[in-house]
Amino acid sequence: MDDNSSITSPTFIFPNMSINISYKYANLPLTPLMAQELIIELFSGQTVEKQEMTDLVVLTHLERGGKPVRSKQNPITKALTQLKKLGHAENHIQGIWTIIS
Repeated sequence: MDDNSSITSPTFIFPNMSINISYKYANLPLTPLMAQELIIELFSGQTVEKQEMTDLVVLTHLERGGKPVRSKQNPITKALTQLKKLGHAENHIQGIWTIIS
């Protein structure tokens, strides 16, 4: 006689981090292009310390179902450099960035 009353749901390491199938970068490691989009989405019109920006961009990517950074180079640094070239970011003080949009 099988007793299924003792069957429990699986336990996940990160129970609050389910994959968001509507996030176009789900299951992909964070890249500079993805970081650019998240920086503009999260910080448009704000002046923010780079470390705070890095922490929130990475956390947001992971919470939406993305995978961690695999590159040895920081994708946030590359993203900010590109946004600056495009006129969407400024850094008048080292480590402090203004995101124009």
